[in-house]
Amino acid sequence: MKAGPSLITSNSVAKAAGVSQSTVSLVMSGKSAGRVSDSTRDHVMAVADRLGYRPNATARMLRTGVLNILALAVPNVKQPFFGEIFVAAEKAARQANYAVVLIDTQNDPQWVERIIDMVRGRLIAGCIVYASDSEDEPRLAEIADQVLFIEGQDSGTLVDIDIESGIDAVVEHLAGLGHSGIGYLGADYPKVTFQRRFDYFRKKLRNLGLEFRNAWHSSATFEIEASTSGAEKLVRRPEITAIVCDDDLLAAGVYRAARLAGRAIPDDLSVVGFNDIEFARVLSPELTTLAIPTERIAQEAVHKLLEKLEDPARASSSYEAELTLKIRSSTARPAKA
Repeated sequence: MKAGPSLITSNSVAKAAGVSQSTVSLVMSGKSAGRVSDSTRDHVMAVADRLGYRPNATARMLRTGVLNILALAVPNVKQPFFGEIFVAAEKAARQANYAVVLIDTQNDPQWVERIIDMVRGRLIAGCIVYASDSEDEPRLAEIADQVLFIEGQDSGTLVDIDIESGIDAVVEHLAGLGHSGIGYLGADYPKVTFQRRFDYFRKKLRNLGLEFRNAWHSSATFEIEASTSGAEKLVRRPEITAIVCDDDLLAAGVYRAARLAGRAIPDDLSVVGFNDIEFARVLSPELTTLAIPTERIAQEAVHKLLEKLEDPARASSSYEAELTLKIRSSTARPAKA
């Protein structure tokens, strides 16, 4: 049985983890960067969580005058992927005795101003922005010390994903199966990360000597009707034998459009998604997709933001997550091959 938090001290955590009390203090205060290895930090936080240890939030709030709350700004709170990021971020923040509030940037045109007001009013300590657009980062420059970007554009992006190697894996997989007509269903959101994905996708095709036509590109938002409509433009083109999607929800639209057009997956059309949300394994056939390590990304973002808040002048190392191609049943050799 877990001991109550009031009975557990940092010395208790240090003893259980086999480290010094100062190491525990560095980890729980977000000051461990460059002083404590990542493996030791993760071990200490796991032990602290198991024991139910929480730092003294009241003391910190009285010292700094700032609430122990972080904001997480995401493009669409309905997207399950961002729900997974939120849960992982909340878990990581809770270990440092912070809480996380969720901000939907797509449906709130004034979200940047709200974040700035909340930081200036000391209602939140800082903000993690997932998938910014080209206008967001300059607008947030005045609170740069309290903001961290994931999949952003500027130097403030300390947490990113390795888009290039991920797209390499997808295109090489499809080309290796014999596909030469590969369509692309993009996310219709003005975010830097989605443009980077599409740009590199076309570059990779060129490098492999594969053709790509403008008519092989379509875009849609994540809603099922919108994604189905966007996908219909592609699935009705017989020369397209595979479609790469910016998101697993867009891939679901391709499944629906293909069924309406009488094209079977994967016999007539191969489909690849992005993110590997749980939904990808509910689709029939199960979806081949690029998996993003959501928990690790969220943990790194929270840890690096806390380090930044503690000492803005100290340079923090960046983290780039590797993507894993999960090959399932939605991809196969094209019928002509």
